[in-house]
Amino acid sequence: MGAIASGKTICGHLYGGAVFLGLFHGMNTSQAPQIQDKKRTLAIVSVKNLFQGFIERFGDTDCQTLTGCDWSKEEDRNRFNQEQSFVKLHGTMDL
Repeated sequence: MGAIASGKTICGHLYGGAVFLGLFHGMNTSQAPQIQDKKRTLAIVSVKNLFQGFIERFGDTDCQTLTGCDWSKEEDRNRFNQEQSFVKLHGTMDL
């Protein structure tokens, strides 16, 4: 269910990657980072680079734009699955 089944929002791959990078850079800390914290800054830069690279490669971050599917509509989801669009999409996402 792309776009968190909302119809139009950020690609889940990108969203998950951003969450992972935040978690990764916050590992082994016992409290929330301060504004000028080195790990926080690294997390921000990493997420920025992830977004920039994603946009350079795929041209957008919006799931509906990337997949041609409005995930809030059952008929779009059915068409996406019937046409196996996910195979074509993920085939282009091999990194």
